[in-house]
Amino acid sequence: MNRWTFFILLLLAGTAVKAQYSQEWVIGGRINYMNGGRVLMPDGERKKAGYTIKVAPSLAYFIRNGLAVGVGVGYEYTKDLRGRQHTGEIVPFIRYDFGGGQVRPFLRAETGWGWGRSYMKEGNDGKHFLWTSTLKPGVWIRITDRWAAEATFSSLQYKRVKATDLETDETITRDKWKFRWLDISFGFACIFRW
Repeated sequence: MNRWTFFILLLLAGTAVKAQYSQEWVIGGRINYMNGGRVLMPDGERKKAGYTIKVAPSLAYFIRNGLAVGVGVGYEYTKDLRGRQHTGEIVPFIRYDFGGGQVRPFLRAETGWGWGRSYMKEGNDGKHFLWTSTLKPGVWIRITDRWAAEATFSSLQYKRVKATDLETDETITRDKWKFRWLDISFGFACIFRW
């Protein structure tokens, strides 16, 4: 074995030893923004279709190296041409990190429920309850012993929404699968041991 191979193996082993995450708590949060683009109106005018912003603080525990369980609490605000909507969520999750070292790709599976209210420009206001299950791939980057950054890039989501019109009391239930190629979110996390 030449000295460069030995040096690289020693460096990789040192990185793996330093990056053991077992029995660590992580307090984190993510934020994402999705622009709805523009819509061509019947009169030829282009209007902004709206946007969605979501913040989601979370608490997780690494039960072993590379495997974390946790819960997130989210708030989502959507504004579009029809009105605006507020949604709160409670989402338990499990996350598996692939590989070792300071930079780890991961897969996060989450499922949970939410509730909210809609305020429409034309038509009736409503309330909604939802159940979601989502898979999100991403990257976790350990910056220091206490801080990390993460980013997710896409998502596969199943959503069941039960919406009720507050004026007519009519209820509609919808089931929907959705794949978002660019469902990007960024977050930071504080890591500690008790």
